[in-house]
Amino acid sequence: MSKKVFLTGATGRIGKRVLPMLLNSGYKVVALVHNRAPENIQHDDLEIVKGDILDKAFIEKAVAGCDMVCHLAASFDMWPPLNFEKENTGVYENIVTGTFNLLEAVRRLSSFDLFLFASTDAVYNTGPRTFEAPITEDIELAPADGRFYAIAKILGEEMCRNYGKCYNLPWSVIRINWALEADELLRLYDYEFYEGDLPRENQAELKERLGNGKGVFCPHHPNGDSVVDQIADPDDTATGFFLALENFTKANGEIFNISATKPFNYHDHSGKIAQSRGVACECVEVPGLEPYEISWEKAGRLIGYSPKGTMEDMIAAALALES
Repeated sequence: MSKKVFLTGATGRIGKRVLPMLLNSGYKVVALVHNRAPENIQHDDLEIVKGDILDKAFIEKAVAGCDMVCHLAASFDMWPPLNFEKENTGVYENIVTGTFNLLEAVRRLSSFDLFLFASTDAVYNTGPRTFEAPITEDIELAPADGRFYAIAKILGEEMCRNYGKCYNLPWSVIRINWALEADELLRLYDYEFYEGDLPRENQAELKERLGNGKGVFCPHHPNGDSVVDQIADPDDTATGFFLALENFTKANGEIFNISATKPFNYHDHSGKIAQSRGVACECVEVPGLEPYEISWEKAGRLIGYSPKGTMEDMIAAALALES
């Protein structure tokens, strides 16, 4: 008999990729949508339900008969100006209350295989924090000052863990490495992305050198070394969720990093981007961005995760969209 998955965030960055993976592999899917239905997808095994994870009675009815939950729905303002912390109540309700409602609903089911919760690498505070080794799932969590989004995700993780203890509920958590679409990726090289981190007295001059901010911005450290970052391919991220559901017995009670193949240096790609766009490129010191690497070894070992997308390929795809 086919497993039935209740999927939240079905139209989001990752959910819209997980959905066809499940359907093409023989799963039945109940897709929760809030504002819009999944585009360009019709399938006999797909049921679309419109509602809100904050509606507890609705959720109890919607998850009835499901074997697994893949909980991807959340609220997050990704790009500057970063306003995701300006109103904590909405973040709390969408992440914490919504997750609570789902956990309460599935713990009452007579048979259930896995509650899969989407968390974030923001729980590690990558960027400002110094790491001496690759980041594994057992490292101390330390969200950055003011990052209520990360705090809410930690609360969600802890609810999953303790529902497992209290109610013997099968659970797993995936901490998502920052994953960007092709039409978003090159914003990492935009002046606007870093403006708030730059000394105010330098902003006007630098913006002018970059052609009113339209040039390629390449962040580096005081010693001239490139800033290091790690950005995942959304297809790889979706595959990680699919593999956790496929291998639900191995995933039960585990937390996984689902990350990119490896970190990258901004210097390695800035010249190519500037040449493709025909604009200036400026390497600029940006404080407080420490190098890091998120390890996906555990996910590879337990559920067979192996990311394919490289930064070179992702940037090539992004530049192709601009041409």
